[in-house]
Amino acid sequence: MKVISIINEKGGVGKTTTAINLACGFAQKNKKVLLVDADAQGNASKYFLPDYKPLPIKEFNELTVSKDTDILKSVRTIKIALRNTQDKNDINSLLLKEADIKKCIYQTAYEKLSIIPSLGTKLIQTDKLLGSTNGLRHAILKRALREVKNDYDMIVIDNAPTFNNITVNALFCSNNIIIPIKPGGFELDGLIDTMEELFAIEYEYEIEYNIKILMNMIPRGNRPDYINFISKMREFFGDCVINTTIGYQDAVASRSTMSSKLIINDKSKIGDDYRYLVNELALEID
Repeated sequence: MKVISIINEKGGVGKTTTAINLACGFAQKNKKVLLVDADAQGNASKYFLPDYKPLPIKEFNELTVSKDTDILKSVRTIKIALRNTQDKNDINSLLLKEADIKKCIYQTAYEKLSIIPSLGTKLIQTDKLLGSTNGLRHAILKRALREVKNDYDMIVIDNAPTFNNITVNALFCSNNIIIPIKPGGFELDGLIDTMEELFAIEYEYEIEYNIKILMNMIPRGNRPDYINFISKMREFFGDCVINTTIGYQDAVASRSTMSSKLIINDKSKIGDDYRYLVNELALEID
């Protein structure tokens, strides 16, 4: 079973967008896919869980609040309106061994795609609790995934833009790594920091990764600086750089964010980019 981790220590490079579109794309190619949301922001979960959705402005405007309310009550009122997740197990329940993995998996609207969500920001506390745990705390997720290894063709993990106990759990059970990067100096810093961390984990746990770099969020048009950036990346990293590049258009990105619809299903050039990416990676995975 292929386990693909999407990771970069630098935020804002399209990590979650890559994870959710790949997961959906593979599912649409008749692969049974489990998406694991290992990011405290839970953005991947918001796309796929019906009751974990953005609050429309109209609904927010219709919320009522008492005259004697305080800021704590206001936060709770809005949180309830934002999502109803009180009774759901998620990645936290799994890592803290509060629930069996099968009770943490939810079916999405896509027949072949399921998700282990990240609900709320509890992962921050979970990371601290794992840090105080003795034993093989880095292997909790891997052991849990063994129970469902025959149920899925592949697992896609959306990681937080940081290395912590949860990230190490995700990387310990992964055999494929995709690092999205967009052109820029800070983004290069993130790439190098990420790769050095991966090399350290490979050495410590005797793992061998198939590392791929995805050139992401490339502005459209004939722009020599971006073209040269991609060329130089291929010069330095060779076959590690995925052939497909993902473009960027504000209108497409905004439409996807506001509607919670996946770019891979969009009839645009960027939608085509993601479809090409899935086809390219599917050849390796098969």
